[in-house]
Formats: sequence, C-alpha cells, structure tokens
Amino acid sequence: MTPNTVNESEISVSFINTSHIYCDALSSISSEFSFHLTGQRRVELATFKTFMYHLRPILVSLFVLSIPFIFNYIATWLFFQIRHWSKKSAKVPPTIPHLIPFLGSSLDLGLNALNFVKYSTWRHGKQAPFRVALMNIDLYFVQGPENIVSLWKKSATMTGTPLHLFCLKYLFGMPSKTLDLYEADDSGLNAQPLPGSHVAPHNRVDYRTHVGLLKFTKGAGLGGFYERWETGFLRRLRSLDIGDEWVEIPDLMTFFSDHFGSALIESICGSLLTHLNPDFSREFSEYDQAMPGLLKGLPRWMNPHAYQVRDKLISSIKQWHAFAREQAQERLIDLNEDADPYWGSAFIRERQGPQGIFASIDGFDEDACAASDLGFIWAANTNLVPSAMWSTLETFKDPCVLSRVRAELKASCDPKALDEARFDSQKLQTLPLLQSIYAETLRLRTRAYAARYTDREELKLNQWIFPKKSIILVSTTPAHMDESFWNTEDGAHPVDQFWADRFLIDASNSLSGPQKTTSETLASPSPSPSGSTAPKFSMAGTNGSWLPYGGGPRACVGRAFSKRAMTAACAIMITLFDVQILADEESLQMDPKFYGLGGQQPIGKVPFEIRKRTMEF
Repeated sequence: MTPNTVNESEISVSFINTSHIYCDALSSISSEFSFHLTGQRRVELATFKTFMYHLRPILVSLFVLSIPFIFNYIATWLFFQIRHWSKKSAKVPPTIPHLIPFLGSSLDLGLNALNFVKYSTWRHGKQAPFRVALMNIDLYFVQGPENIVSLWKKSATMTGTPLHLFCLKYLFGMPSKTLDLYEADDSGLNAQPLPGSHVAPHNRVDYRTHVGLLKFTKGAGLGGFYERWETGFLRRLRSLDIGDEWVEIPDLMTFFSDHFGSALIESICGSLLTHLNPDFSREFSEYDQAMPGLLKGLPRWMNPHAYQVRDKLISSIKQWHAFAREQAQERLIDLNEDADPYWGSAFIRERQGPQGIFASIDGFDEDACAASDLGFIWAANTNLVPSAMWSTLETFKDPCVLSRVRAELKASCDPKALDEARFDSQKLQTLPLLQSIYAETLRLRTRAYAARYTDREELKLNQWIFPKKSIILVSTTPAHMDESFWNTEDGAHPVDQFWADRFLIDASNSLSGPQKTTSETLASPSPSPSGSTAPKFSMAGTNGSWLPYGGGPRACVGRAFSKRAMTAACAIMITLFDVQILADEESLQMDPKFYGLGGQQPIGKVPFEIRKRTMEF
C-alpha cells in the first residue's frame, strides 16, 4: 500500500491488533512455562500474567494516543523534505519536523537550545536557512556565510522589535506603557526616518538612544570610557593582598566579575551607584545567574527569585537616579569632560539628566529610565567579562603562548608601560598574537543570536524568501563551529578547541590563516613596511563566519571598546601576575544554560593560584 492510501483508521486497527497479538503471545509463553514450574515460581508467574492482563488496555491506549503525534511528525517531515529538495528559485525555508501539534519545537528549543540548533543544522546542512515552529510564532534561522552577509547588507530597514520588546519586558522590567512606545517606533536608526513612519521626532527612542550609544562606545566618549575602566581595574588589582608566594583563589570567573566587572560598571555609572547601594555588585551577579530563567519568559509566580533580584537592581538604580537629579550641580561638572561625579559619565547624564533624552520622551517614567540603564549595564557585562576571563585563562594555561605574548609585549611596549602595566590601547591592537587570542576567544566562547525583523516587507536572500513580519535569527554556533570553513591544520587544531594561532598568517606556513587553505583562499600575507615576514593577524574572508558582534547597521555598538578592554585585561594580568589554572577540563566546559546570551561562562568553578610577578620581561 502506498503512503498516500494509508488512513488513520487502518493504522489504528493495525496498532491495536499488534498489541493484542503481542499480549496473547506473552500469555501463551507464560502458560507453557507454568507447566514446568511449581510453588513460588508458579505464583510469580500468575502475578506476571495478571500484570500483563491489566497492562494490555494501557498499551492499546498509548498506541491510539500516539497516532496524532506520529502522523504530525510524518507530515512535517514530508513537508520538510519536499521544500528542502525543491528546485524553485524562490522558496520559504522548510520547517524542522516536530511531534507535537501546536507546540511545535517549543520544548526542544526551550529545554536544550544548543542541541536543537546543532540537530537542525545537521539535518538541513550548514548553508541553508530553516524555520522553527513554536507555540504562537515562527522563527527563521539564517545560516551559511553567503546568506548571512546578504542579510547584513539588507538589514538597514529592519528592526529587532519583537525580541527587543521581549528582552525589555522580561529581562529588564520595562513598564508596559513604555513598551508600547518602543513598539510604535518604526522610524529606524538613521537621522532621516524611514518612509511611512509618523513617529514624533522626540519619541524616536530607538534612534536617539542608538546615537548616544555610538558616541559613548565608538565616538568622543570612547577614550574616557576606556581610561576610567583601565584605572579602576588596575586600582582593584593593585589593592589585592597578593605577594611573592602562591595564593589559591577559588574561581577565576568570580575574580573577573569582582574586579573587571565592577570597574566596568564604575566606568559607566561612577562610584555613586555602588556607594548608595553597597550590595549592588553582589546582587548583579545573582541577577546574571538568574538571566537564563528570565529568558524563558515565565510569569513571576513560576520564577519569583529572578524577578526579586531584578526588582532590587531596578530599585537601586532608581535611588541613584533620584539622588543624582537632586544633588547634581552644574558648576561641579566639566561639560567638556566625559566623567561626571553624579551620573558617572556624560553618556548617562545625557540620557537621564533633567535635559536628557528620556526626559523629553512621552511616558518615559523613572521605572523606564531604571530599566533602560539596567539593560545597558547588563549588556556591557554579559559578553565582555566572561570573554576577558577566557582570553586571560587561555594565555596563562599554555606556557608557550604565555611566553610568546610576554615577548610580544616586551618588543612593542616601552619599559615604563611594562613597569606600570598601563598600555597604549592602540598599540595593543596591533600585536598579532594578542589579537589572534582575542578573535579566537570570541569565536569559541560566544554563543549568541543576532535578531532581525522584516517589519516592512518580505526579504529575499539568494533563493530564500522570508515573509513580511518574520523574526530572523542568526546563531553564532553553526558558523563558529563550521569544520568546512575554519582552518584546523589538517585536524591538529579542531574547531571545538582553543588555538591561539588560528587567526595568524605565517609566510613560512602554507596551512596558516583562519580559513581552510585551498587554491582559492591561499594568499601570502602583505609585507610590513620593514619587510618583516613575522606572522600577521588576519580576519580576511571571515565575514559571515565570525559573528560575535552580529553585523550590518545593528551590529553590537560596543565592539571597539570590547577589543580594547579584552586585549588590555590580558596584557595587564600577565604583566602583574603569574597564574596557574587548577581547574580540570570538565569544569572548563561552557555552561549550556547560558546558550544564546553571548559570552559563555564555565560550567564549574575555575580555581587558580596567583602570585605577584617579579621576573622581568
């Protein structure tokens, strides 16, 4: 019988008959054995026969109940195959097969997003987009370098609205009336509003906040932002009671949160926030650990602790805002400087001050102001702190790499910088090995989603069509773990392991460079002005495959600061200290609960020994 002629009733009868035959066969077998058994064994066999007698209707019921799920999987599998192998020049990505009608793949994605993305990529191939049916929405995953690059180029008129609203609501506690304001803002990121938008200029919240972020993280505010962070980080490290003897510390991730992360918060918000709220750093760490639960969008009664921690932080930020508004005196503020004794930085003052952005936006109350700042503080920390920790860990972990980075610093930096551990950030960003460690850390340790939304029109990427009002996600994992793209030196350095030299091109090694070497990708590095043939850092050809910051007009605005801080943190740590990593490899695996949130944290504690570095470079 062909698949097209099978109907549900025939399959039901077949399942029921099968169950009857199976149970009858067991009864017959047990009867034959009972002829040879006596006493206790006969009683046990009789009990087993009674059990099977009562089990039979349960098995029949399970067979019947499973029929809709089996049919749903078969149907979605057939539709997947038909669309996957279709030769049409324009087609909607196929839907990943699933068992449960209405719920779709909600449970699979919600319970283990990492395995689900890996499975879906394996099923559909690394180059093709696919669709995921959830309970009330569809998600479209774009993958393959060519498709991703095309998406970045065409995303100027797109937004991330649905997922942006979700994060504002659940992760940061944005009030409902302010969410309506964000949802209504269809004006885009450019100074000129998108055609058809009727949002009042003062209510262009997306554009106005984006301009402020760009100024702070890439423009005039970047230098001061970095210098305040570097000063705060060094001050904290120098105050530690660490001498010439080895001292064991229980966790490197906590060490970086306490010193790197707190310096980062202070460089944005100043010292007043934590002075008014001494528990802010501890509560922020709790909040960060609770983030995976908030990301599930569960109601408060199902996840009360996470909401309580979030609300405490919002209350602390509101207290700081109120104090700054009341006490700030313009005569004490140098408007030509980025630092601010009350607001911490000109960036925060220009958002939250009496003449700031939020004061002029309709309905942006104190709760909305606090939620917005909480979102920025978390976004700045969640990627950068663990990423800086990983790059430092990997450098200390390999004595050969450590020796080479120290030699690179000695050859490039003046003695005073080495003695004080204060480096020219621009100089650090020219050091090939240090840059390669930075890029490899983000390739291996970033698991994030870049979200786009086709709110204005359908989108065509090569042969793929994405309908209007589609939520599009780009997951970094398939791209960053693509064995067909990344250079492994013939398997010597697998994509799931850290390799400090992956982004270096060595003129003496034809297998070097980030891409797998082929006749098309092989190229000699450009000679330096001095004619040096030393290895050179290269990102050539990785657009669409190296995605820690997303891409296009909505790429992460903090990437310039992140590179400065990551390279500087590594240089500072290896200059001031010797460190021995004591954690085993199992503890150094990435915690899957943070999948999709950006910089990944280790699954276990990372104990280490540390001492003051006395040996000269």
